[in-house]
Amino acid sequence: MLDCHEDTLVILAKNIAVEMHYHHAIQLVLSLDKPYDAVLDHQPIESVKGFLIDSDIPHACQSADSTVLVISVDASSSKGRLLKSHLLKRTFILIDELFSAEAIDEFLNFYWRCCDTSQHEFDPLYFLHKLSHEQRNITPFDARLLIAIDFINQDISQIIKVIDIARHISLSESRLRHLFTEQVGIPLTKYVLWVRMKVALREMLKPGVTLSDAAHQAGFTDHAHFTRTFRRMFGVSPSLLLKYGQFLQIFGL
Repeated sequence: MLDCHEDTLVILAKNIAVEMHYHHAIQLVLSLDKPYDAVLDHQPIESVKGFLIDSDIPHACQSADSTVLVISVDASSSKGRLLKSHLLKRTFILIDELFSAEAIDEFLNFYWRCCDTSQHEFDPLYFLHKLSHEQRNITPFDARLLIAIDFINQDISQIIKVIDIARHISLSESRLRHLFTEQVGIPLTKYVLWVRMKVALREMLKPGVTLSDAAHQAGFTDHAHFTRTFRRMFGVSPSLLLKYGQFLQIFGL
């Protein structure tokens, strides 16, 4: 299952191992059955139940025997910045430190009840909602960056030049690059790639759309460029993710 609410991408993956990868999103990961082994920021950790990891931090999961819920939140969104505040300047934190054992067990029991009956609707964003309800002091972005982000998202299928974005918000290229990296946390060009990837995911779900079509609509130079970027961001090929997805849907892109 792959689902996206605005800046939130949700994947329910069964029996899949992902290679070392990193991406713009801040990620909350939880096993719904068996613990799994992971490498988080180059640190091997055995029998992981779940974790919260910052954007652009390398990680891999050997969850070939597990059902894993993966929630990826755009780091430049308000929800992403709130999640980042829970890391307390660490690169990752295990889920046991975020939630009580009782809260995790309650969530897992409800998930499996939803699998056995149609009487309840499973909310994959349960833990994200719990964290979002906590009051945190989040420093707002520079207003010009919000305009730049909106400009990038207007038509991602086209070639996007830094100079055009800079002119749009009346900044020099160097100042824009510095400000974007300082406040968003990744270089501007990496953010553009992330937006292209979100659009490609949306296109992949449309009937009759090939991976090459999706790559073209999102502005990737070719199918090979798209596949390389996808594997770097998700640790698997796009075809493998589709193969192991039970239900795929994206909202708000």
